[in-house]
Amino acid sequence: MDELTSGMIAQIHDIEQKDESQVIAELAGETIEEYVYEIWRKNPQTKHRERKVKLSWVGTREVARSRGNIILDPPIITETDDAIRFVVRATDLLRNFTVFGGCHQLKKMKINETDPNGEIVGFHYEEDDFAFQKGLSKSQRNALTLCIPGEYAARMIDRFLQAAGKQTLLTQESRASTTKGHKQAPRQTSKSTIKPREEWDKITEAEVPDYVHLEPVIWTLCKVQPKDMYSELGGGSRNDMTIPAWLAFLTLKDRFAPLEPQAT
Repeated sequence: MDELTSGMIAQIHDIEQKDESQVIAELAGETIEEYVYEIWRKNPQTKHRERKVKLSWVGTREVARSRGNIILDPPIITETDDAIRFVVRATDLLRNFTVFGGCHQLKKMKINETDPNGEIVGFHYEEDDFAFQKGLSKSQRNALTLCIPGEYAARMIDRFLQAAGKQTLLTQESRASTTKGHKQAPRQTSKSTIKPREEWDKITEAEVPDYVHLEPVIWTLCKVQPKDMYSELGGGSRNDMTIPAWLAFLTLKDRFAPLEPQAT
């Protein structure tokens, strides 16, 4: 196994461990607010540390809920001597798209053995009482992940990172102009026609349940025609949109009325 493959496997293992911790925490009745995981690993080719951001199990579930029209079939479960296998089918009803997600969950978990100084000196395996719950959650996560377009997931990750006060993945320009690998130059809009941020902040989610309602709102706030609005969002028309209207509004708000940098 080369160094690059080893690093990728280690990254996947890190995410699996974090998701398992979320499953256990939820079973214990805890409220989980960690929607994304930030992982830093050295790239064996460049020797530089690189930042990887992935949706957590809770984050994946939240993104799928916001996207809507995705259903999961009852899992197909088989059991071997040392593992439980799950297969879950996810269907996007609106787009008539079906995928399968699976998980091979071991019945035993690895327990590290440490010396008095906390150094790992060995390990052993113990029965995992929560193997079923972990495997079921992972298979659902894997199925839902395949139903969420990468561009949509990136935008939602940015929303979560921004809310947590962390560095986002995409710039404002790329969020507004990138979709399905297509880029378009941002439209030049006169600042005199753009309402101040305070006016944008008054708009509530209930006022933009769909794009029919979003179009006049955007025209009032920045005098952008519907066709130009959809170009800003990376699409050609209302029918090309795959993100909720409210998320589109927030994207346009960041594009046309960004927050002023706070003085330090």
